[in-house]
Amino acid sequence: MLTTIVAGAFVLGVVVLVHEFGHFIVAKLGGIYVKTFSIGFGKKVLRYRHGETEYVLSILPFGGYVRFAGETEYYRDEEGGAQTIEEIDSGDEVPDSEIPRDRYFTTKSKWIRAAVLFAGPFANYVTAILIYVGILYFGGVMVSPTRTLGTVTEGGPAAVAGLAVGDEIVAIDGESVLHWGEITAPFVADPAAPRMLSVKRGAETLEIGLTPVVDEDNRIDLGFGAHLPAKIGRVQKSKPAWKAGIRTGAVIEAINDTLVTSYDDVRRIVHAHPGEPLYFRWSQGSEVKADTIIPDSAERLKPGSETEFVTLGLIGIGPDAIRLREGLGEAMSHGFAWTNGTIAQIVMYLGKLFTGQMSVKTLGGPILITQMAGDTANWGFDSLLVFLAFFNINLCIFNLIPIMPFDGGHLAILGVEGITRRQLPRRLREWLTQAGFILIILLMLFVVTLDLTRCSGISLF
Repeated sequence: MLTTIVAGAFVLGVVVLVHEFGHFIVAKLGGIYVKTFSIGFGKKVLRYRHGETEYVLSILPFGGYVRFAGETEYYRDEEGGAQTIEEIDSGDEVPDSEIPRDRYFTTKSKWIRAAVLFAGPFANYVTAILIYVGILYFGGVMVSPTRTLGTVTEGGPAAVAGLAVGDEIVAIDGESVLHWGEITAPFVADPAAPRMLSVKRGAETLEIGLTPVVDEDNRIDLGFGAHLPAKIGRVQKSKPAWKAGIRTGAVIEAINDTLVTSYDDVRRIVHAHPGEPLYFRWSQGSEVKADTIIPDSAERLKPGSETEFVTLGLIGIGPDAIRLREGLGEAMSHGFAWTNGTIAQIVMYLGKLFTGQMSVKTLGGPILITQMAGDTANWGFDSLLVFLAFFNINLCIFNLIPIMPFDGGHLAILGVEGITRRQLPRRLREWLTQAGFILIILLMLFVVTLDLTRCSGISLF
């Protein structure tokens, strides 16, 4: 529980800090008077003033804000009256009337205001890239050390080409491959291109051409999977396997007296028995150990479906893998591609969600985010960093949705005003803001309800 709370606070704190700092620094560069920089909302718990800005930690940690001078200044009303300033109760902040008007947010050019608004989401985007680059350069990417096929889908591209279970891929287009990552990389780089595989089958080496299938969502189907030994590469702390004493390097030998020869065997048996006791026998170094493990129950999307869920058993283990560090240039290229690929996946997910092709049960609120942060932290700090990058990308995308009061809503209004060369009527702006707030509140109530039903085990959908 403590790990979950700390990890959740870390992820939420970092993404909010990065986002608001983006607004803050561009506003400063644009000559705007920044009155408050706050992490969180509501009652101010900690406060520190440096120069003209008060830095605040507020009691509700789910978000943050930067307050600019003149931010509450309204446009001329419909009767053509003079502009007015509506002051808000902001404690000991310097009132707008004591700040030069040329430093107001509202008196700056549309380009400067747009830059300030866009800077928050852009800061999250850049942070995600830097995190991914750091992971690849300092930590490396996890890849399976195998080159052997463990599964070949009937009727799939691999089966049509003539590949079989047990084949070992030793080269692609004449280039030797040393691990599974080098086998998949050429197909990811150019999904539709046919490849010539050098395959070792027994004493023979065969040359087999393979053309992958790419679906409408740009997903690649090669029709084969890796043969993964029953050796454990990672163990999630606090989960059933960890509690039973299974550690990295353990080799699962049998489950319920059924011999297992691959990680797929382990996964298949565990997935099929959520909440049911399973008797494991494994070797850890020179020792042979055994214990009864009860897999946790977890809902996951049914394979091949985006609306149906199935209940699976999980014990918190991962297959054997090796970590390969990348050079700085390669890490920068792959980190940039990783970020943009994640953006494409999220946008595609949102499109399917709004068209009913994806179940609303896949949505989550602050409770699920905190739980996910805790779960990833139990895999290790590198996994938590991957989740942090992913969440930065999520915040970037959602803040660019053209709905008030998101940054995207403000940018949309600036765009309309720029095109029409007229300021939006005050009452319309207020209505759009109120409607946006209502929509956000309803969405938050919905996702929090989903979170609570997950925790209680009750299904509403």
